[in-house]
Amino acid sequence: MENNKKIIQTIKEYCLSQPGAYETRPFGKYPICYRVMGKIFAQFNPEDNFYKMTVKCDPEKAHLYRQLYPEIIVRGYHCPPVQQPYWNTIDLYAFSDMEMLFQMIEEAYDAVVAKFCKKAKIRLPSLSQLEFKDTNGEDLDFAMLCNRLDCALDELVGEKLQRSQYHQFNQRDSIHDVIVAYKNGEPVACGAFKMYDEEHAELKRIFTDPSVRNMGLGGELLRRLEAKAKIKGYRFCILETGKPLEAAHHLYKKAGYKMIANYGQYADMPDSICMERKI
Repeated sequence: MENNKKIIQTIKEYCLSQPGAYETRPFGKYPICYRVMGKIFAQFNPEDNFYKMTVKCDPEKAHLYRQLYPEIIVRGYHCPPVQQPYWNTIDLYAFSDMEMLFQMIEEAYDAVVAKFCKKAKIRLPSLSQLEFKDTNGEDLDFAMLCNRLDCALDELVGEKLQRSQYHQFNQRDSIHDVIVAYKNGEPVACGAFKMYDEEHAELKRIFTDPSVRNMGLGGELLRRLEAKAKIKGYRFCILETGKPLEAAHHLYKKAGYKMIANYGQYADMPDSICMERKI
């Protein structure tokens, strides 16, 4: 299979066409990893000197492909021995059947989804119907959702005066990376981050409209924000939340965030909780 921009783009688009799929780069520029609900189903390396793709497989089917295409399809090159039966690496220079490649990508996706818990399987169809847009702090839909977030916080936390000390840290013009989620064309959720220092991206303005809660959208936004921050070279995500916001604490803890000493501007704010996760 030729290594050219058109074929590379076709492979990328097909991976992203799987329901709920998104791109991550956890190991550097390459490989490009494609995930669904946080789990990798395919890894693609389009470099001239290492033009390969590694896909998740059912062990029996993986063995069959290796028999059909000896030396072209091998056990996952990057995997520890115990995981190798579950992954196949395809030498794309020596493999010419694009339709077969698409089939293996679909099977990789299905193999990952098959291992999801019942709740995740129920949530996936709803999440897959959403559109996620990368934008910035000037986006009008993001601004509208931030206003909804502030209104919700006023109701949960109390008077605006109690929260006024935080406004200076939530200005949209300082936020350079934003994700907005849409349902049927309507903005329903958002999340963002900005640079705290060279290693830390600070998560900001994470909000889901009540109409789309209980479908795992908060966790999905976190995963996508972390993936975007990782691509930009950050090693950690940090965040601040208020002590009364129990639902937010639960979301972050479930996603692997741990409490840390209040950082920077929040050091002397007793109602703040700060958290961190290595990405």
